[in-house]
Amino acid sequence: MSLAFVHAADFHLGADIRRFGTAAEKLRAAQWDAFTKTLAFAASSGAAFVLICGDLFDSRFPRPEISAKAREILARFPSTPVFILPGTHDYLSDGSILGREDFRAGLSHVVILDGRIKSPLDLPEFNCRLYFSANRSNRSATSPIAGFRREDFDGFHIGAAHGSLRIGGWNTAYDFPINPRDVERSGLDYLALGHWHKYRREQIGSTPVIYSGTPQPTGFSDPETGSVVYVRLERNGSAMVEQVATGMISVVTLAEKIYHPHQVKQLLENAADPNKIIKTVFSYSDNFNEPTEVAAIVTSFAPRFLFMVNQDFPESTGGVERPDSPPAEASALISGFLTELNCLKAADNPERAGLYEKAAEVGTRLIKGDL
Repeated sequence: MSLAFVHAADFHLGADIRRFGTAAEKLRAAQWDAFTKTLAFAASSGAAFVLICGDLFDSRFPRPEISAKAREILARFPSTPVFILPGTHDYLSDGSILGREDFRAGLSHVVILDGRIKSPLDLPEFNCRLYFSANRSNRSATSPIAGFRREDFDGFHIGAAHGSLRIGGWNTAYDFPINPRDVERSGLDYLALGHWHKYRREQIGSTPVIYSGTPQPTGFSDPETGSVVYVRLERNGSAMVEQVATGMISVVTLAEKIYHPHQVKQLLENAADPNKIIKTVFSYSDNFNEPTEVAAIVTSFAPRFLFMVNQDFPESTGGVERPDSPPAEASALISGFLTELNCLKAADNPERAGLYEKAAEVGTRLIKGDL
């Protein structure tokens, strides 16, 4: 017996992406298209369910038209159960979208994995047990999977969380750190994660650990294309994980060392695509002395992309974008920023706590380059 399902995360519906100027409207449409494609693929593939591991929405309080549109799309696919986990952008709090009855009303096939449902959740119709942890803030030093432990159940054991796996340079103290030792102890057949926008697969002990990636990129730190994953688990312990493309628009950085202006023309010629948002980050050889010609070439190619940002010649781009911070540097900045903000919050009037929470959310996004 096997179990097939769709794992997705980080749709960020309702995101404010005005930094992309005239391309923002098309990019927002692509986000909705990716959401629709995900549910349609699940229905057509015969997947048992869709598991969304956080940040379906970009905010706890999306505009009414955003939540209404999400409900309308969910209602089109009533035959496929959808399990939605709160993340760091749409975490559970008083009045937040994923805790509201009016959002889930009439959507009997949609289950919000919140405090009203105990983890693990038994799904006997799928011979499955689902372990989950709903985020109740946009930052935490506690592992969201610390309590996941395989129980006595003759079926599939699946975990769902939204946080940062503590590997490589991603040991951010306040970013819901997921300790690999907790993964090993869990004994899960599959751990579905959200929060990182790039697809990634790790094997920790006997558990496949998967970030599905963002279904439609909205920033230069995202991968070139968006995806969700189709998962098939077998009783022998094997896991087949297949990326399913859902993104219409790619968001890419073109970083090259330039020796001659003709090289720039060739690079842009090869990359040109009306469904691509591109940032050019050129460095130059020591004897290069033709920056004006490069600027002219870049400007001439701008209409051949959906949107172009150039680090060296912002006047030719129609928009200005910050260079992305390296992951380790951004993590250090965020940790320091949140520490200082918590100190201020503790010393101030408790009635102003909400202001500090908003400052933490906006400041963190600014440091990450997501705003």
